Amino acid sequence: MKIICEKGFYKFYPSSLADIRRFFDKYGTRLVQCEDFYTFEALASLPKYSILGQPYAGLIATKTCSGSREEVMAKNLLTYNQSTKLVGPIALIAGKMDYSYSNYFVMSNLPQAFFYDNFGIITGFYGWANLDYMKFNIDQFNYY
Repeated sequence: MKIICEKGFYKFYPSSLADIRRFFDKYGTRLVQCEDFYTFEALASLPKYSILGQPYAGLIATKTCSGSREEVMAKNLLTYNQSTKLVGPIALIAGKMDYSYSNYFVMSNLPQAFFYDNFGIITGFYGWANLDYMKFNIDQFNYY
């Protein structure tokens, strides 16, 4: 299953619907359809705009803006938090990425956007989930 994370917004592109079920069975997190991809429930319902001082993702928007969901989240300094399964402030995300490297990065857990590694703060990534081995193979990390 292909995975793209841009600015803390996760998109999953399964090769079959069985991938969605296998992901849920392993991680206990539902993925729901949103446009031409699947994503976490907390992300699927986000509007493509925010208004300063108005509710956005259960928080108060800090910017008035419109665009893609990931752009609106980024402008409001928000990301999906895998621990809480909610959208939250980037400032509350702290951690170091743990991975091994061969021709790509191999991880046991889905990477958390805005963790850091030896190269900087990771804003997103491109990769795929190997659901046979329950590993995440990451081709590329994106940084600030």
